[in-house]
Amino acid sequence: MKKKTKVNLLVIIGLILVMLVAGFFYLPGMLADTIVPLKYENWIVQYSRAYGVDPSLVAAVIMQESRFNPTAQSSKGAKGLMQFMPGTANTMAKEVGMTNYDIFDPETSINFGAAHIRDLLVKYSGNIDAALAGYNAGTGNADKWIALGILGNIPFKETRNYVYNVKKYQQIYATMYADQLGLRDDPKYAVKVEQKTTDVSSSFWTMFFKNLFGKVGEEASTQAN
Repeated sequence: MKKKTKVNLLVIIGLILVMLVAGFFYLPGMLADTIVPLKYENWIVQYSRAYGVDPSLVAAVIMQESRFNPTAQSSKGAKGLMQFMPGTANTMAKEVGMTNYDIFDPETSINFGAAHIRDLLVKYSGNIDAALAGYNAGTGNADKWIALGILGNIPFKETRNYVYNVKKYQQIYATMYADQLGLRDDPKYAVKVEQKTTDVSSSFWTMFFKNLFGKVGEEASTQAN
C-alpha cells in the first residue's frame, strides 16, 4: 500500500473515531426528549418533595412502568402512569387521605407513587434495590430475597431487570433533566448530579439499545404483598 493511501486511510479512521466519540457524548442530549422523555415534571417535583424522595427516582419508575402513558394498562391489571394494582391503589388512597380517585389521573398516580416509594425506602432503610424490588414484585418477595441474602441476584428475571433499568433511568434523569426536576437547587441532590454526569452517556446508550431491541418500558408491577 502506498504511503499516501495509508495516510488517507488513517485520516478517515481518525475522523470516524472522532465522530463516534462525539456522538457518544453529545447525541444523548439531543435525543433525550425522544428516547427518554420527561412529562408531568411539576407534579413529580411537587410530590417527591412532599414525601422526601428523589424526583429522578420517581421519574425513572414512571419511565419503566408506563413510558409516561397515563392510560397504560397491563395484562395483570396494573393501571396508570405508575402502574398500580387496585389493592395497592386503595391502600395509597387511604394513606394520602383520598376517598374518591381516578388512578388514570396523572397527578393522582404520581401522588400515590411518590408516597409508595417513600414507604418502601423507609421500610428498607433507604436501600433502593430493595425498594424497587418491593415495588415490582411485592414486599413479601423482597423480604424473602433479603432474608435469603439474594437481593443482589433476584431469581425473578422481570424484577432483576426492573431494578437494573430503573437505576439506569434514574441516572439519566438526574443529569439530563436535573434543572427540570429541581435537583441542582437542592443541596441534597446537587452533589449527586455532578457525580453521575460522567457516566450518563453510558447509561443512555445502554437503555437506548435495550429499548431498541427489547420492550423494557412497560413491564407492569405486580405489587403483591
